[in-house]
Parts: sequence; structure tokens; C-alpha cells
Amino acid sequence: MQNYPREALVLGRLLDEKARMHGSKTFLRFRDTDLTYGQLDDMVNRVAAGLRRLGVGHGDKVALMLPNCPEFLYITFALAKLGAVEVPINTGYKGDLLEHVITSSDSTVLVVAEEWLDRFAAVEPSLAKVQRVIVHQPGNGPPSGLHAEMHSLRSLLDNRQLSTGLDVWHGDLQAIMYTSGTTGPSKGVMVSHAQACTLALEWCRFVAYTPNDVIYSPLPLFHGIAHTCGVAAALLTDSSIAIAERFSTSRFWEDVRNYRATVAHGIFSMFHILLNQPPAPNDKDHTLRCAWLGQSAMDQAFSERFGTRIVETYGSTEVGIATGSPYGEWRPGSCGQVNSGTYDVRLVDDRDRELPAGETGEIVVRPLIPFSITSGYYNFPEATVETFRNLWFHTGDLAYRDKDGFFFFVDRKKDSIRRRGENIAAFDVERVLNTHPAVLESAVIAVPSELGEDEIKACIVLHAEATVSPEELAAYCDERMAKFMVPRYFEFRDDLPKTTTEKIEKYKLRAEGDRGITPESWDRTKSGA
Repeated sequence: MQNYPREALVLGRLLDEKARMHGSKTFLRFRDTDLTYGQLDDMVNRVAAGLRRLGVGHGDKVALMLPNCPEFLYITFALAKLGAVEVPINTGYKGDLLEHVITSSDSTVLVVAEEWLDRFAAVEPSLAKVQRVIVHQPGNGPPSGLHAEMHSLRSLLDNRQLSTGLDVWHGDLQAIMYTSGTTGPSKGVMVSHAQACTLALEWCRFVAYTPNDVIYSPLPLFHGIAHTCGVAAALLTDSSIAIAERFSTSRFWEDVRNYRATVAHGIFSMFHILLNQPPAPNDKDHTLRCAWLGQSAMDQAFSERFGTRIVETYGSTEVGIATGSPYGEWRPGSCGQVNSGTYDVRLVDDRDRELPAGETGEIVVRPLIPFSITSGYYNFPEATVETFRNLWFHTGDLAYRDKDGFFFFVDRKKDSIRRRGENIAAFDVERVLNTHPAVLESAVIAVPSELGEDEIKACIVLHAEATVSPEELAAYCDERMAKFMVPRYFEFRDDLPKTTTEKIEKYKLRAEGDRGITPESWDRTKSGA
């Protein structure tokens, strides 16, 4: 794998260089469309020139809400060339959470698929900083639907030249990636060009990625996995990436075979579903040598059936890959050893005292290389100071390590939920529930899922004499939040367990019944609602 000077880790500049070196080599495969490095660079330059004519410049925040499509890459790299800052938005967001991401990121330009314009129209009165909206639409007519200045993404492709001499350096902010909050709203992780490239390069090292490999990613481009460990990783290794619109159980292996993919992205539930499919004679008839996801508990079963290994590492949007094992030297169930040379990683107790082998503590990380982890949360200085206390980044995750230095992930210390591959802040779900006129207060917790991640349970206290059915509350949530955020379980209670300072003791809720699920828990899935 090529060694890059830190100063060279600038995404827009890297695309220019790769287009000159490998102009005719395929970079992106999407549906029936293949794009070479040269074709991608040409489209990116057109979009960058168009954005610049609209006034987008260095440091400007541009929010984009697009499905997986080539245009997503055009915008990503165009902003990188301009030194502007990309703010990818989860395509499931709506209402207060959508408004929060746009306003807290100081976004002045929106790039949105036409199908989701109505969501922005619903919160437009609160988007005072937004000056322009660029619409990705299937038709040819002028976009409409919002009061801001409207443009078609297609019109940006009419531009031909991008002025040279743009001053972008590796420490500049490349993106603000929103991840789940712990005791407050979702926060935007500030990611520099060098940090994004460092994550991509480390990912390539842990999966032994080469220019002859092909990445297959059915994950959304608004997430760091497909975005950075996919697109940026392929760019840095002179290779190719195949992107699906979304994960499909029936199409996964068909896509792998069609693209001749050698490495795949995934989340735990995806591979659990694949293992649960009926065996087929061609289960091992493919080119996929490994799949990369957060947990390796299924490695043996997956390898025996499909001939594909599962690679586990530990990391996050904020810190990149903090632990991992050299390719092929894995320890079952372990997320590897410290990624030495890039990070220092410790396990500490609640007083930040380092713990010995065998004891469970919080994972804390600090960089050994400049711009290899986030510089903080955008517009959340208090959260940044708290998370970086004592000069260590506190991940909020619990693990232990064995005597050989292998780390084993235990659980999330922070109040977040992992469901269907999404990180969900309990606060964001509670905020919606608490706006219902019948609800006095709520507490949202993670409970076990049959698919190996989490399900969401909402514990509800109603106002005196108020009544509402769980079906009505579920429908209320459906209208106001992304589908993956809507609780599966609802339970009505007279009160919630609290400390003397009125903080809800969620650990007590999780300890009730079967790890939080009680006979009083209404199950939306089983009810068919």
C-alpha cells in the first residue's frame, strides 16, 4: 500500500492525482453505471465550478440528503476541492432532528433529493441560515417547493472548468458527521481531510486491501463506513468500489458475484440475516474473501458456510480504528490490539484510573499523529471539553483486555442504541415522545433484539387522567421520526426510577424482566400494528 506524506492527505487533490495516473480505470460501479477515475474527476470539476459560481467557498457548510448514487460522490469531492465542508444527513431524518442537524452545523446550502423536499418544507421556517437549495430530481423542470433560492443539481453539470489554486490543506475540515448523542441531542463530529484519509488507510491495512481488490458496500453513503472506508479507501489504494442502493438479502451474493467483489462492508444484523437464509449449492461460489463489521462473533459460522472471514476492529467516527489485528491473526471475539503508532488506547475506571488486564473499563484514546482523530463536536464546546477530559478522548464504550493485550468489547456505557446499523440517541426519541399531549415523561432504553443488535423500548408516564394507546403513540412516532428510531416496545408506568437529583435510573429499567422486556411491554411487532 502506498505511503502518503501527511500533507498529501487532501481528498480533492488526491482525486486530481489519481485521475491523472489512472484515468481509464474503473473507480465506481453503481447499478448499470461504471465511472472511471477520469470520468469521475470531470463530473466533480463541473459540479465544483457550479458550486463556486453559486458562492460556495472555503469553510462553507453544505448539507446533503441524497440516496446512494453517483451524484453523492460528485458533491463530496467537489466540496473537498473547494475546501467547503460536507454535512451528510441520514435520509431517515425528519422534523426536529432534521432541523437540528441543519441549524447546528451552520449549513447555508442544502443538496437534497426531490423526494424529500417536503421534509425540508416542514421545517423551513427554522432554517434562517439556508440561502440556496440544490435539488437532485429525475425530471427536467425547475425545482420548486421551498422559498430559498432553488437550483437543479443537473444544471451544475453544465459547467466545465474549475479554477485552480484553491488552498486546501490536510488539517482543514472535510466533513461534519453526525453521530448519536449521549445525554443531549446528536452532535456533529468534526472530521479533517487527514483524519478521513487516516481512517481509510488504517481500514485498508486491517483488511489487507490492495489495488486489485474491489469493495462492495450496501451501506448508506451518509455513514462513515461506505463514505470513508469505502470511497476514500478505494481512492487511496487505486482500486474500485461497487455501491448498492441499499442492502438486499436476495441480491447480496448476486451483487458480490457480479462485481467480483473481494471485500464487503456490513453490520451485524445483515450477516445474521444472511446466515439464516436456506443453504444453497453455490454458497461458496464467489470472490469475497472477507467482510468487515463491528463484531466477529459469527466468524466461524460464516467462514464454514460461505468461505468468507469476518474482520473485527474497534473504532468510531471520532477516533478512527483504535484497535485491530493483522490480517489473518485474529482472536475470536476480540477487536484486536492497540493500533500502535497511530493511537494510544487505555481502559479506565470512572475516575480515569488505568485498569489492569481482565477488568472492564471505558475505552479512552488519544492520537500519536496530528489530525488522526476529531478535534471535537461542532458548536458543542462543552461536550468537546467533557469528552476530551484529562487529554483523552472518552469513547463511552466498555471493554476488557486479556493478558496478551487483545481487547474485547463489552457494551456501550453511553446512552445510545444500535439498531439496524444505525446509532440512535435515546434523547432524540424521547424528545418526540414528550411532545405528545398525553405524555408526561419518557425514558428510552435498548433491549435485546433477535438480530443481535438492539431494539428500542419506551417507558411512558402519562399526565394525570390522560389516556393514549400504544398503537396511537407508535403512529405518532411514525409521523415524526425515522422508521428505525420508532420504538418496538411501549410500556406505561406510574413513575420512573430516579436519583435524588431527579435523573432517571435507566439501568434499573434495563434490569427489569428479561433484560428490560417485561410482561407489561407492548410489542409492536407481535401485535402487527
